[in-house]
Amino acid sequence: IFAAVALVVAPLLTSCIHKDLDMPSGDAVQVNVRFDWSGAPDAKVAGMSLWLFPEDGGKPLPYDFGNQRGGTITVPLGRYRAIYINNDTETILMRGTKQYDSFELYTRPSTLLEPLNTNGVPASANPRKEPVVLAPEAVWGGSRADISLQPGAGKYTLTLPVSPRVCTYSFELKDVKNLKYVSAVGAAFSGVAGSFFPGEDKPSEQRSMVPFRAESDGKSVVTGKAFVFGASANTDTMRTLTLIFILADGSRHCHHFDVSAQVNNAPDKRNVHIRLEGLELPKPIVNGGGFHPEVEDWETENEELKM
Repeated sequence: IFAAVALVVAPLLTSCIHKDLDMPSGDAVQVNVRFDWSGAPDAKVAGMSLWLFPEDGGKPLPYDFGNQRGGTITVPLGRYRAIYINNDTETILMRGTKQYDSFELYTRPSTLLEPLNTNGVPASANPRKEPVVLAPEAVWGGSRADISLQPGAGKYTLTLPVSPRVCTYSFELKDVKNLKYVSAVGAAFSGVAGSFFPGEDKPSEQRSMVPFRAESDGKSVVTGKAFVFGASANTDTMRTLTLIFILADGSRHCHHFDVSAQVNNAPDKRNVHIRLEGLELPKPIVNGGGFHPEVEDWETENEELKM
């Protein structure tokens, strides 16, 4: 009886951070998990999570590591597919985690002006009525579909290459007139994926808007950067950058820029930089630094761009 109990308890005691696991029956082996960061040498995370999905069915086996290097775990013999990501994020949510193919990363709903800690957005700011979702944090990880733990091989070493699981979209808008009258700038990318399937390394088809805060130099240049799950896999390939300028008198001016060509034809799909030029903003009714969020005057324009 003691020996039987030991076989059941041993796998639980050797995980790096212990969880109650529903282990398949059969013998188990020690596996040295090593996360390979050579593809992301500058990334720093507090820890990693690994899910092993048995090829013959059954519940996935989750393991947590309190560092980014890895550690030794105990795994029942068999064939597995794996998904692994950093576990130190606050915005990343997960669903469909019982199956490798349905494992999905997503973020909660948001509003276009949440990054500016204000609200009051007219329908013209989101003409396609796309869901507005929070920008994800940096996600690092990967997947493998070829893990085989067979008897007689001794101690296994499982090397898991790590790479970015989100994309960086940035922009620079030059030659903006009357920028000195602007109190704050909100931005949003539309036509981006609302979620991501790490097992297939594939963004979802759901078209969404991701808001973020932009920065003004107070003279003529506006810049901004956000993490996104990538361009939506939807057949609709329209991509838009929306900028919301809040002037000193509280009035708000929304401008839409068609950036489809720059996003869809970007040489590096994970690092997309958009260059825009030319925009004239109105002067505020009240000159000076007064910020009056109760004023709800809006103007929305679609911009023809020089790129």
